[in-house]
Amino acid sequence: MSEPSVPLGSAKTADLAWIRTLYEFGQTAASGADPLRVRQNILNHIVQGFDAESGSIALIVDGTEDQLEIAAGTDLPPGIVGSKLQRGVGVFGHVVATGQPLLINGKAAEAGLPLRMTEPRDRPAHSAMCWPLIVGEQIIGALAVNRAMTRERYTVEDLDRGQPLTSLLALVIANHRMNIERDNRIIELSTLNATMQRVNALLEDAQDQLIQSEKLASIGQMAAGVAHEINNPIGFVTSNLGTLESYLQNLFGLLAAYIEADKTATAPLSEALARARTLRKAHDFDFLRSDVVALLAESRDGLVRVKRIVQDMKDFSRSGVEDAWEMADLHAVLDTTLNIVRSEIKHKARIEIHYGELPKVECLPSNLSQVFMNLLVNAAQSIDADGKITLSTGVEGSEVWVRVEDTGSGISEEHLNRIFDPFFTTKPVGQGTGLGLSVSYSIVRKHGGQIDVASEVGHGTQFTVRLPIRHTPAEALQIMAAGTGADLLAHSDPREFRTEH
Repeated sequence: MSEPSVPLGSAKTADLAWIRTLYEFGQTAASGADPLRVRQNILNHIVQGFDAESGSIALIVDGTEDQLEIAAGTDLPPGIVGSKLQRGVGVFGHVVATGQPLLINGKAAEAGLPLRMTEPRDRPAHSAMCWPLIVGEQIIGALAVNRAMTRERYTVEDLDRGQPLTSLLALVIANHRMNIERDNRIIELSTLNATMQRVNALLEDAQDQLIQSEKLASIGQMAAGVAHEINNPIGFVTSNLGTLESYLQNLFGLLAAYIEADKTATAPLSEALARARTLRKAHDFDFLRSDVVALLAESRDGLVRVKRIVQDMKDFSRSGVEDAWEMADLHAVLDTTLNIVRSEIKHKARIEIHYGELPKVECLPSNLSQVFMNLLVNAAQSIDADGKITLSTGVEGSEVWVRVEDTGSGISEEHLNRIFDPFFTTKPVGQGTGLGLSVSYSIVRKHGGQIDVASEVGHGTQFTVRLPIRHTPAEALQIMAAGTGADLLAHSDPREFRTEH
């Protein structure tokens, strides 16, 4: 039995080498090569495979349903590639509209298709095939090849043989588009990521500056009380030094008298000794001797207190940029904070301390000191007089907690869900920035922790700060992503802290 004949126009398209070359063009397209060059190479290869004189590819413009644009072509006038075709007109318009391949043998007018206005209706007889380019169920364009009237006409078999090849072309074009979109998306995402990093850096700087400003504002609000705390030890040191000066004058006077007596060894010695005895009897030198020691010890203690207050204020007010994550003793942080705010509290409330056994916590100590100061000062400000502030600590699982509880006026239900909002305050104008609790919320969240609050009007408020003891690498990345400053200005959900009434 003889082999079935292969139509002359399709002899090359059945050749494995030709198909392999077409596949290699597809691989080139997938590697991200220039789309215009790839489409032109594929078109030239198909024109050669179908033994045609010319061909062209038209693709649907992104964002439209049927607007076609010439994507590649042979024997086309300059400037045609990239131009738009009239909607629904010509062979391309018909094939895209119907989704069916088309074979034309004869004059263009005889095909019964609507022609472009500039296209002559008496064009010479020719042979052409046109296939829709379909990916899935979506038409993305069309491909056409043409022969002049002097060549053998294409047949239906040629049209059918070209259908799977054009399907391959459609996949190549679609994949190439996807690669281009992917590359563009990667560039966009890289640009967006770089922008986000710059914005995050700016927000982090703004957060550090805002925390620093709030620290300085807190110190400013407590300046009078802190000055009084410093003035007390300075006052008794000054008084002690005056008394000590008087004591020393008496001691030096007595010593001078004995020295004078020692210089004489004759009768006047008894007079000098008598004078020395008179001086010694006039002053209780045993008391002076013991009191000098006490005065020096008390003065030394006063100076140590001044030094500690000044150092605690310096540590508290230092810039957050200098801070580093470290394993810190939260009790030491709390004691330092209490030393600063004691003057703000002592005239309104007594402080009860109930410290549990705490491990060292990975944290920014200066920032946490800001949180504890805000909670303690707010507690004191909610109390009129004769109140109590209880400071407690403990451990629960992998977290530590610090609780500040007061017997103050409490927080109303309508305000409870807003207390962490930036600039919200119930204090009179000029007595609060409205940033204390917002800054505290941001710092605690930066540490991967949370703040719980429970309050009852007329019975007081309880704030509980919960912090992880250590951060895992994954948690550290989340903290870096979430705590870059944006939280300080607006929470994604203001009820991420828990409230109880």
